[in-house]
Amino acid sequence: MSIRAIETSYAGHRFRSRLEARWAVFFDKMGIRWEYEPQGYAVGPDGGRKPYLPDFWLPKEKLWVEVKGSEEQLDVELLFHAAIPHYGLPDPAGPHLIDEHQVRLLILGPIGPADALVDSTTGEHAGYSQPAHTVLTFRKGDVFQGMACFSAGGIDITPEGGLVGNDGPYIDWEGRGTRWGNWVGGGGLISEDRDEAAHAAYRAARSARFEHGQTP
Repeated sequence: MSIRAIETSYAGHRFRSRLEARWAVFFDKMGIRWEYEPQGYAVGPDGGRKPYLPDFWLPKEKLWVEVKGSEEQLDVELLFHAAIPHYGLPDPAGPHLIDEHQVRLLILGPIGPADALVDSTTGEHAGYSQPAHTVLTFRKGDVFQGMACFSAGGIDITPEGGLVGNDGPYIDWEGRGTRWGNWVGGGGLISEDRDEAAHAAYRAARSARFEHGQTP
């Protein structure tokens, strides 16, 4: 059974889903400037180009953002093509480079919890959890799945994880679930210190109420 997205108004925009609006709340709480669906593009190799409208553009971070509620909603091939510079999304502000990787696309899923952890055996404090998110990066003809985490200092990115494919274009479908995958879930990190800004932003986005024109 599919769940219909709920169009939601926030900050002068009519978002296609409540999840997109929650991420806009998150960006605002983090002080990250965003643009919602600024422009659509045709992406993919010649003869197979398809229209793609990214959900957000983050100008300072030079990042396109795709928001999806589940892995099943992803068009993996479309996003893979979007991550390849010479026939994917453009770089309006110039490439975002980390360790020779062009950071091309940030994929965000449901707003995850950022909580204090307690050892189930001893009941003692065991650190803090925080969501991690998928980024697609490009280096020397290859597309990689990296990791991004939000912090008070911005977005911390580890660019090289599993190899997804290359600009042939070729997608390593056999490696899905082992070398790459779970783009929406992203996973999480555990640290000894709490990032107050990020934790507060996740809480605000998860609890935001939009009924009757309320402002979170």
